[in-house]
Amino acid sequence: MQAFIILGAAITLGAPAAKDALKNDNDIVGEWVVESIQANGKARSLGDEPLRYQLTADGKWSVYRGERKLDTGGRYAVDPKASPATIDLDPNPGADDTHVIAGIYKVEGDKLTWCQAFTSRPTRPTSFESTVDSGAALYVFKRAKPKK
Repeated sequence: MQAFIILGAAITLGAPAAKDALKNDNDIVGEWVVESIQANGKARSLGDEPLRYQLTADGKWSVYRGERKLDTGGRYAVDPKASPATIDLDPNPGADDTHVIAGIYKVEGDKLTWCQAFTSRPTRPTSFESTVDSGAALYVFKRAKPKK
């Protein structure tokens, strides 16, 4: 289960290569708390502690369960001008056998929705849905409140 939650465990084959690092003005940068995950149309358990993703302005991502860092993630790149906006996750930057995870995303206020391929199906999702046998995972996040 944990391997699934860490963004599909990078088994997507043939996806496009990651792009350059992000600019600071991108609205996806920040810390996001997972509200729900669906894979192939089925809801996934989130566990007892909050699952959080941190996306930095320099194009890095990390995953946390409560306060524990689960994964250093890797690098990511977005194209906010695409329709829908695209996100490419590279869980193992610099490796010869890297498989980029292709996805789409949208930010609406403090809500982030992203849909990504999580199987060997190399196709980037084109809609924000996860149906039976779609090979897609749909994540819904809310922006984390700043720590005091």
